[in-house]
Amino acid sequence: MQQDTCGVRATSTYVREANLIQDGPILTALASRYLRNDADQRRYQWLYCDNPFGKARAWIACDKFDNAIGIAAVFPRQMYCQGTLVPGCVLGDLCVAPEHRTLGPALQLQRACLRSVQSGEFAVVYDFPSRTMLAIYKQLGMEPIEQSVRMAKVLKADRIFRNLTVPGLSRAVMGGANFVLGLEDRASGSPVNVEFTLQDGPCGPEYSELADEVGSSLGICTVRSAEYLNWRYRRHPHVAYEFLAARRGGQLLAYCVFTQSEDGATVAEFSGKPDDRVLVSLLRKLVTLCRKRGVATVSLPLLNRDPRHRLLRRVGFRAREVVPVLVIGQRRSQVLLMHGDRES
Repeated sequence: MQQDTCGVRATSTYVREANLIQDGPILTALASRYLRNDADQRRYQWLYCDNPFGKARAWIACDKFDNAIGIAAVFPRQMYCQGTLVPGCVLGDLCVAPEHRTLGPALQLQRACLRSVQSGEFAVVYDFPSRTMLAIYKQLGMEPIEQSVRMAKVLKADRIFRNLTVPGLSRAVMGGANFVLGLEDRASGSPVNVEFTLQDGPCGPEYSELADEVGSSLGICTVRSAEYLNWRYRRHPHVAYEFLAARRGGQLLAYCVFTQSEDGATVAEFSGKPDDRVLVSLLRKLVTLCRKRGVATVSLPLLNRDPRHRLLRRVGFRAREVVPVLVIGQRRSQVLLMHGDRES
């Protein structure tokens, strides 16, 4: 009789819970081999062990010879839910060796993760599933109820006209198009006495105070305390993040966290007091900064029902591709998730 309960053998594969100390090399090797190139020991220590909201829980799928063939993990988060602090988590790092990529091992792994939800350990659980994961969730009778929309603002038209066959015309058209793209940002002023600066160094208590003030009124969202922000962004082992902050009289009003790459800039966090003028000006300052650096596109992914869409549209951001988001628990509340809410 085939069983897939955690630690119990199935006919050909079984799943056991990982020991983060003893099984660290196995988890790292499988993630590096089948999931992502940067899944090294530094990432493992940071993501699985150093999370200020708690250590990860992970499961390993093994074949009948006890060889590890797949993994999956749960990464804790602390979350606001209508003003109340609740435990949450994000699912991630699920991967299976190619020769075992039937639904069986993946289903066993995901069921093991979801037992944490069913046990009541977490009040809110979410995932940004890939196409493969969507098939797995469908087999489990679960459908994504949310969508994440990549809002994007084009700063340079170079890519649009790159393939024009007449080089001289291409340069002229690109120059004119880039000039037009920058007009709306030049015409906008900033709120009085608000200073916008790139912040070096770790986040201080002011970030925790801002999280307590605004986070509890936003439905369901991650607690963006200074401790969390420093771990998630300042100490990320592979990605360099920058903080652009808005202050008045030294008081933190809003901030965004972003990273820049060859493909453009991506905003991972965008948070602040409910002041549209400050938030819109913060976005425009980011756009201006990125334009000066030669960035072609600024992207800011967020859920489709997020009220901040109206602010982004005012600054010229437009909706691009949409990806599904699975949320389990607290379905009556609005959920606000961004790029930084992914597992890594």
